[in-house]
Amino acid sequence: MRAALLATVLLLTPVAAFADLAISGQDGKQVRAGDGIPMKPTPDSVAAIEFSSTKAPRIIGLLEVCSTQMGPPSAIAVAPDYSFALATCPQKIGPDNKTSPQNTVSVIGLDDPTHPKLLQTVTAGMGATGVYLDKKLRFALVTGTGDDTITMFTIKDRTLTQTSQVKLEAKAEPRDVIIAPGGSTAYAIRFGDGKVTKLAIKGDQISRVTDFTVGVNPDGGSLTHDGRYLIVNNFGGYTTTAKGSAATTVTDTRDGKVTYAVEVGALPEAVVLSPDGKYVALVIGNGSATVKTAANYNSVFGKLSVFKVGAGKLDHIADAQLGHACQGAVWSDDQKRLLVQCSVERDIRVYDFDGKTLTERPEAALQMVSRPGAMVTNRTR
Repeated sequence: MRAALLATVLLLTPVAAFADLAISGQDGKQVRAGDGIPMKPTPDSVAAIEFSSTKAPRIIGLLEVCSTQMGPPSAIAVAPDYSFALATCPQKIGPDNKTSPQNTVSVIGLDDPTHPKLLQTVTAGMGATGVYLDKKLRFALVTGTGDDTITMFTIKDRTLTQTSQVKLEAKAEPRDVIIAPGGSTAYAIRFGDGKVTKLAIKGDQISRVTDFTVGVNPDGGSLTHDGRYLIVNNFGGYTTTAKGSAATTVTDTRDGKVTYAVEVGALPEAVVLSPDGKYVALVIGNGSATVKTAANYNSVFGKLSVFKVGAGKLDHIADAQLGHACQGAVWSDDQKRLLVQCSVERDIRVYDFDGKTLTERPEAALQMVSRPGAMVTNRTR
């Protein structure tokens, strides 16, 4: 019996030994006067974080590799089986501590998430930012904000090979890309001109199908589990919202028409569906400060909002106060807990959700060395 139990333990993958896993990217390149720390970069990293609705988050593994908080918090993707993750790198830092454009994607092995390993580095479009993995691990798509491209990589044995690229109009600035269920369609969200480009995927090639408008300066989004509705955060709002306000819109992908728009507060970042698709969490900057010495640091805070997802609409459920310049978020598998990255405080905060209210658990917050900027689970992207 003892031998049988030992054999069973040995057969378990390292991932199975943990509760929920979040993969979080930290950006140490964003050095800003007023941070209250020495004016020099801290290490970029990708961390594996164990958590659950009953367990405080803890870092179980970390790899120093390029990551980013620039653009929407969609610069990390992880395989459904947690065998590997992808991290994009739109900037590099020079000896003078100044940033310049970069175009790399890191492939990170997670066979043992306590010891993540760099498997490969490939190049995509300049300013590589948004990344999305096909759920069957056949391919990945990456946006290039600097050269207005969507790049396709096929995947075999965790090795990426570039096979196709779509070039958009100048200054389209695609910041995010989302692959629809089934893997034959994708949507590229274009910050520069307020459009979404529908893409067809066939074999190892992508091609452009059509464009539709979702709002002003759309930053990032998520697709409902049935693939019908695209939920997008628009920094510049929508035609039916107040001028200059940010808005979250819902678009029917069948005809490209917006079915719902709601003002949510300035600089909405993450758009994260719950595992069952019934709720969506929005991380909203809300005009909060980007450094601790800002005049409004103690008076203006970010906001976490949860909405129920309906047929072409969203119904508001709950709000909670966040920190400052907060970025990505993830749900626990049982949908009772959310982790949220706040970049100024350099921490990951914990909020419990009971279906009606959000409750912060400040004692469970996780401190990071560098600014956290993107975060996923295998239910996210």
